[in-house]
Amino acid sequence: MRALLLGVCVTVTLGVTACDDLTETTEAGDASTTVTSLAEASTTVSEAPTTTTTVAATTTTLGSLLSQESLDYAASIGGTDHYGETLWFAIGQGALSSEAQAKTLLEPAKALGDMQSNFIVQNSSNFDGMTPGYWIIFEAYYEKPGEGDLVFLRVPFPDIYVKSAVVMTHDPIPVRHATPSP
Repeated sequence: MRALLLGVCVTVTLGVTACDDLTETTEAGDASTTVTSLAEASTTVSEAPTTTTTVAATTTTLGSLLSQESLDYAASIGGTDHYGETLWFAIGQGALSSEAQAKTLLEPAKALGDMQSNFIVQNSSNFDGMTPGYWIIFEAYYEKPGEGDLVFLRVPFPDIYVKSAVVMTHDPIPVRHATPSP
């Protein structure tokens, strides 16, 4: 009740620059309520029963170019929002024409032997420093991946290449640290 009245008062206060005495005060028992109005209004307040609903958590990024399936997969392997960060990308496959094509090529790269890869599908338009308009498969790194990382990543993608770009999306992206050179 207090929040409702506060909202009404704020709305009225913001909408009026000057006015005559439009304030009406009513008192009932120990409670006092002040309502300010510009026109006749009636308000009915009643207590409603409380209901608790549990909803399963999902990751949804508004305005994303990706399907919910791709967003959920990236989040499930540790992807988080890296908007505005400059990252390194080991691009296994670039210049693909559809997300469906990229997802098909991603499947065999998800697990490499007994190790989990962090390859995901993304759209190159989401990165400043990449040619926009293509679907790509990459693994993201905080620093430039070394030769040891690339040897591992070449198993599913022999023509892998590395480039740096700025993330321009709030989509979840899993990011690793590069393996230090010996």
